Amino acid sequence: MVDRYRELEGLKNTRNLDVVLMATVSGFGSLDNPSAAERRRFAELFGPVYEASSPEARRQAVAALSCHAHIPQDVCRYIGSREIAVAAPFLARSPAITDDTLIALIETTTEEHIRAIIHRTDLSQKVIQALIGARREEERQEPAGNFDIDTGTRDDSEALRRTLKAMAAGTGDADRLGVSTLTELQTALLVRFARRAERPFFTETFARALGGDRVLARRILEEPTGQRLAVALIALGMNHADTSYVLPRIAAIDRQDRETTEFAVEKLVGSLKPAACIQELLGWQTERERETRVAAEKQEAARRSA
Repeated sequence: MVDRYRELEGLKNTRNLDVVLMATVSGFGSLDNPSAAERRRFAELFGPVYEASSPEARRQAVAALSCHAHIPQDVCRYIGSREIAVAAPFLARSPAITDDTLIALIETTTEEHIRAIIHRTDLSQKVIQALIGARREEERQEPAGNFDIDTGTRDDSEALRRTLKAMAAGTGDADRLGVSTLTELQTALLVRFARRAERPFFTETFARALGGDRVLARRILEEPTGQRLAVALIALGMNHADTSYVLPRIAAIDRQDRETTEFAVEKLVGSLKPAACIQELLGWQTERERETRVAAEKQEAARRSA
């Protein structure tokens, strides 16, 4: 195998580097259990040959590697960070990518790359937590919530309320504060967790979308008919199709005797208006804010009287 790699290396300056790339991939893929030296040689050769090849050859090579389990992690990170048109099938299917590599890619690549990772069927709890907590650089630069000096945490609930009010008023502030509404990544996660009946992960992602208010998230999810969940998802900007998909997989939809679940969901979602949903969610958040304030006042009074 080493001799084969040396032969391929000698072809680097020829015009037929597409053939070299595919031969490199084919040669490595034919090894059932490549040695450390063979992995190292492949890692050294793959990048330069890939960069010198045509876009179509790159796509074919990465697609071929997507089913191999012994790809070196350096190569996995390299492929996973290429343009999404090439990297997507590898990120979604490759059995070679370790959890640590996936987490590194989640932290350093684009939202499109992360959405490709979400489509994997074998995500571990560690990777799922990284996905739930994923934030893009632009979100980190301008945090919108109130920073609590005592706890060292940021309360995003006020930012969410401002966003929802802006949406209800039809102002441009909703776009500026879009971090407080459902991102495409959060939507993809909610759909995935609903599809796979992973309720704890759904709850965590949903709570984050609500500014971190886990109490409100649980109350909404515990409402048995799905009405409150539908209101919240629409208020947060989830579209009709995704809301209709998520609802029956998370909530027990209230329906009439002869109604199908699908019909009941469509009727419920179709009856809700975004502006009204926003106002209703704002009301729930205001009530939660009042509860929190009253509880804090009681704790302070108890502390002073002790």
